[in-house]
Amino acid sequence: MAFLFDLKALVDMMSIGTLLAYSLVATCVLILRYQPCLTYEQPKYSPEKAALAASERESVVSESQIDMIQKKHFSLQTLINPSSFPTEQTSTTVNFLVGLLACLVCGLSVLTTYGTHFIANLEPWSICLLAVLVMSFIVTILLIQRQPQNQQKVAFMVPLLPFLPSFSILVNIYLMVQLSGDTWIRFSIWMALGFLIYFAYGIRHSLEGHRSEGDDDSCSENSGLQEKNPLEEVDEPENANESDRFLAHERTSEC
Repeated sequence: MAFLFDLKALVDMMSIGTLLAYSLVATCVLILRYQPCLTYEQPKYSPEKAALAASERESVVSESQIDMIQKKHFSLQTLINPSSFPTEQTSTTVNFLVGLLACLVCGLSVLTTYGTHFIANLEPWSICLLAVLVMSFIVTILLIQRQPQNQQKVAFMVPLLPFLPSFSILVNIYLMVQLSGDTWIRFSIWMALGFLIYFAYGIRHSLEGHRSEGDDDSCSENSGLQEKNPLEEVDEPENANESDRFLAHERTSEC
């Protein structure tokens, strides 16, 4: 590729793709940490554990329903003083705030990139716009920080949330804005072709989708087998009694 095309254009294409991927990762970290629940791989079937998990789920659902009834209508009070644990309302609030944060970062990056001359000349409109964007950016981060986080522990958790992911989004988008317009045009065409291939062919022939369907089938088969296990456990004592009788009869005949 470097032999056939301009090296700078290839480097810019690689840079814009990498920066966009890092921005999406930071955004997903912000969104997922404030979700009401996360799904993990379920352990092997156990009746006691299943009953305990079901009771815990019922208690969590009942608490979340009570909280949703109490705070059904969105208000400034619920935004500043949310519930102590994540709910659907708090996760929706975080989703909206993260989207607003991305828009503010884009505006701030464009202003500091293409409006540097006006800011250096202390133009009133540029200074006011810069101050509004910076203050809105800080307030949005603080509002996200007020929302309750999911307390489930995983192998690795990003520290300093939401400040570190927000700073990562700011740096990545600012570096993306620094790239030339030709790079953005090439990247837009490349992404359009990728979306066309994915939605026309890839989404219908996804190996991950077929694998999930196979997992669902295997889960249903396992549940059927697990339903049969109690019957087998009931039959086992009878078989054991018959074998004991047979062995006892053999011993008495030998004697």
